[in-house]
This record gives sequence, C-alpha cells and structure tokens, in this order.
Amino acid sequence: MLDLNRRQLLILNELQEKETTTAANLALVVEASVRTVKNDISILKKKLKSKGIEIKSSSNKGYTLSYKDESAKQYLIKGLATIDIKRLNLFKRNNYERIFYIIRALLLSKDYIKLDHLAEQMFISRSTLNQDMPEVKRVLSNYQLHLSSKANYGITITGNELDKRICFAEYFFHNKMTFDNSIELEEKLYELKHTIIPFVEDLLRNICEQNKISLSDFSLKNIAIHVLISIFRSKSGHTIQITQEYEDEVNQVYSTIYRTSKKLCDTINQVFKTNLTKNDIYYISMHLESKQLLQSIDAKPSVLEEVNQVLQHVYLEIKNNFDIDISNDPTLNKYLPLHMLQMIRRIKHRIVLRNPVVHENLQKYLFATKVTVSAVKVIEDYYHINISLDEFGYLVLYFNVALRNLRKRRKITICLISGRGRAETIMYINELKENFPEKNFQLINYDFLDEAMEQMDHIDVLVSSYKHRLPSSIHQVAIEKGNYIEQIKQFVSRLDLFQLDVEKYFKPTYANFYLEGTDKQSILQNIVHELQALGIIEEKMITKMPFISHEIGNNIVHLQDLHKICRKPVCYIAVLKKPIIWDKDIIKVLFLIKTKRDGDHHLPILSDMFSKWTQDKEKVNRLINQKNYDSFLIDLQNY
Repeated sequence: MLDLNRRQLLILNELQEKETTTAANLALVVEASVRTVKNDISILKKKLKSKGIEIKSSSNKGYTLSYKDESAKQYLIKGLATIDIKRLNLFKRNNYERIFYIIRALLLSKDYIKLDHLAEQMFISRSTLNQDMPEVKRVLSNYQLHLSSKANYGITITGNELDKRICFAEYFFHNKMTFDNSIELEEKLYELKHTIIPFVEDLLRNICEQNKISLSDFSLKNIAIHVLISIFRSKSGHTIQITQEYEDEVNQVYSTIYRTSKKLCDTINQVFKTNLTKNDIYYISMHLESKQLLQSIDAKPSVLEEVNQVLQHVYLEIKNNFDIDISNDPTLNKYLPLHMLQMIRRIKHRIVLRNPVVHENLQKYLFATKVTVSAVKVIEDYYHINISLDEFGYLVLYFNVALRNLRKRRKITICLISGRGRAETIMYINELKENFPEKNFQLINYDFLDEAMEQMDHIDVLVSSYKHRLPSSIHQVAIEKGNYIEQIKQFVSRLDLFQLDVEKYFKPTYANFYLEGTDKQSILQNIVHELQALGIIEEKMITKMPFISHEIGNNIVHLQDLHKICRKPVCYIAVLKKPIIWDKDIIKVLFLIKTKRDGDHHLPILSDMFSKWTQDKEKVNRLINQKNYDSFLIDLQNY
C-alpha cells in the first residue's frame, strides 16, 4: 500500500466509501482543520496519480474519487482492506486508547520494542508517540514498574516479575478497555484463556474443599487468572522470585496451603504439558493464603487483638467526624477484623484481590464511601500501608452494612391532629396503622395543634383535617385534600429531599463544564483555584494533592475533602474538557459533596442523590453532552 500517514489513510477511506464529500466533513472525520485536510489531499493527489487514481474537486459538491480503470479501483479497495480502519479511528480520538495499546504491547513483548515499530503499528507519528510516553510511565509507576530504553533496541518494561503479573492481570483480564482497542493477543493466550481458566476454577474448588480452604467465587476466578498468567509468563521465559523467608513461612505456617497449591500445579502440568516450577507453586500459595476466608479459630489471638484495638480507633474517628456510633454493630465486630488481617497481609505481599464490582458499590454507597475514607486514614497510618481501590471497595461493604443497620432503627414519625369527633379519629388512626406499619413508622395523635407544635422537631409529617399556617419546612397533609394516604406515601418516599435546602448546596457557579487539565494533579489544582475564587477554599491554602479521589465507574471520579480545606457547603460538578486516564479508568466527570461538617444530617441525603445519578448512564451522558446545569439539577433530584 502507499506510504501514507494515519490522517491521509482516513481521508482516503472516507473518499472511497462516499461518492462525494466536502473538506469540512473530512475535517470532522480526521479531527483536523480544513486547511490541513486540503494539504493532505494535495499530497494524496500526487501519490495516487501513478496508480491511476484521481481526486476531483467541485466547488459546489466537494471531492470525488475517479479511477483510470477497474484495476485501479480494485488496487485501492484491496489496499484499504489490509488496514484496520477501526484501529485508525480509535487511535486518532484519544490518547488513552494509545496508552492502553502501548502498555499491552510492552507486556506481551519478550524483548525491547522500537518506538518506530510501535508508531507504525498504531498509524501515528513518532512525535505523537513521544507525547504519550510520559503518561505510559505514570500508569506503569502505579505498579512499581518502569520503562527502560536502549539505543538501537527500543524500550521495555523493567521491574519485579510479581508486579508485572499484577499489571498483566489488569490490562488483559480486568480493564474494560482490554480487547476493544488494539493488539491481537497471541493465539496461545486466547487458547489458554478459554481452556485453562474454567478447568483451574473447578480443580481449585475441589482441592480447596478437600483441604477445608474457603474461597469466595471472586477469589476463585482471580486465582485462576493468576495461574493462567503464570503459565503464559513461564512459557515466555519469565520466572518469578520468591524469598527464602516466605518459603519458610509457608512451610511452617501454611503447609496445607502449599500442598493444595502443589497438587493444583502438578495436575495442570500433567494435563496441559506446562512447566509450572516450585516458585510458581509458592506464588499460587501466596494468593491462596492471603485470599482465603479466615475463621476466628484461624487467627492468632495476639494479632486479632491488635486489629480490634485499631478498629476501636477507627470507630472513634467515625464518631468524631460523622456523629455516628457503629462500634457495637455485631456483624462489623465479627467479620471486619478477620477481613483486615487478610487485607494487611495481601498489601504487605503486594498481592491484589481484584474487586470486580468496586465501581458499582462505590456508586451505590457514596455515604459509606465517605465513612470508609476516615477509617482508611487510621488504618493506613497505623500499619504504614496504602490501601488500593479494590481493597477500599471491600471495606465500604462492611461499613455500609453497619450504616444500614443504624438507619433501620430510625422510624418516620406521623402526627395526626384529630380536631374531629372520636369516631372519625379512631377511623383515621386505624387507616394510618394499616398503611404505615409500626416496624418503620411511629404514629402519634394530638387533639390540638399547640400540643403538636411542642414536639415539631421530632415530627416528619403532620396530618390534619385541613392545612394550618405553619413554617414551610413542616410538611402537612390535609385529609380534606383528596387521597391523604397516597399523599403521605409520596412524601415519605422523598422525605430526605423535602428536608434538603437545595439552594444552599447547588448553584450554577458550582459547575464547570469545560474543566482544563492534562493530568490528575493539574485538574485538582484547577478545581482548588475555582473554589478559592468562590470563597469556598482559603486563598492561602496550598497542598500537593488537595482531595482524596475515587474512580466509581461510568467515567466519574468522586472527590472527598479529607483534609477539610473547604470552609463552606458546596456540591461541585465538573466535566473535563478532555478525558484523561485517572488511575485505571477514563474519566470525564468529577464531583464533590461538602456539607458544613461531616456529621451534618444533609450529607447522607446528598450522597443518596448523587449515588442514584452516577448509576444512571443516560443522565451522566446527558450532562456530558448537553452541559446544562438546570437539566443536571432536575436529573439529580429525580431519584
């Protein structure tokens, strides 16, 4: 095929597919200026002339391809058929498509890769590739991996084999972009994936049952993936190193785990003619022992006692920050210490327990996420560790259970002002009891309004024969105004929203639909500058990483003010002018919820509103595409 760059190939393909098209339309396709397109067409005309292909132009219609004969037409059709146009389009749009491709290509390579070869594969220029490399380095650094270059050879990934395997698992098995954008995986890896993973899951489940080792379904699948990675990496000549200290510990403390891993690896070697080594057996043992579900009898009393002491500090921190006491929750006290023991062990051995529903759970349980941030700070400081998003997601589930148990205790109070005869009062009370069971509702009855006013701070809904003149914050339902039972039900379903002062937290100035920034730090700093201009953050505040951030799926990041730099209540929403890779995900939207203090009763309400909104892709995309604040606010409140 002709020696053409990516943009020229896209222009030629568009001309071949359409009878006639304009320079403006071509500019949209290749995302370049009309001037650049016209310059490319001039180059194409010169290169295509010798092949019997001409690009004709008309001032009224645009550009059209003309062929000297049928052979010239077939030459172009066959030539374009050899080009992966889908890949061309992917790589022209956003740099994250290219970054994922580069990482996967480097992980698959047994040796150095030349940058020119990479650029050729991706149909991009060498200068474009060079611009992407800093971001590739940043992503790899999240796995303690680095890029090494060698003159006349190219680049390769350097680092510990264990970290490479974790990165391999992320970008070939877990990341949503895995097979959408690029490299055709070697046939061996496809074959291994479809034949070995189901076999390993069944085999591992049976061996673990025999040895009374308890694993969740997530852990079974996760370990099966790492067995496959071990096979693939060993076939590619990559071996993993295990310390003598860990070998001794496994042999002395986890002998059953080792025997299980050995039986698994020996069976796989026999069935699939693979060559998993002794070090691979220890590597799989590392996954097994740190991902098994512990029982109380399996934990050392002294270690368990230490974890429980740390948790008391965690509960105190939550109480101080949110005015919530979860220290006596039986489920939390029984299972969270055991989970923490395993979590700490995984982190210290750099083993990742992938959480496939972490984004879904962080969307669902935003308030629990905020509580967990306070807990994590205490745990990280005590054990000198960094808790990953996957591990954070599991902790959120534990704290959400405790928060749900607290919410169950709170009953909605309905107050009936009789004002009529005894018979009618008895009838209304019976109707209310039938429709609003005692399990979730508290019904009180007064003869006169003055009596009720003394208890108004504890009343959610006031029911009376007709409406009284009361402050607007007190919700009333008048029996004379139609179906009063249905009115109460509708109000109760949106009780939290009625209690919220929307204008206190939401203003058009608290939104930016074209937020600038090329990386995480620059974006966060730009948000700080905006909030400083609004008087929400003090002018003199300087911090390298001002907010805690979590990817929660649907291209959204949830920002949290752990350092308490915001001095005023605010619900901030932003759409990035240009999407970026945040940690692992591609991010387009960021939001921040800040109440006067973390213990404010409005915080759970606001968290629920944003939670429902973030789970609705249609609403999220509406914000991204329309960039209309009023529409966003309506969507947010319809939860």
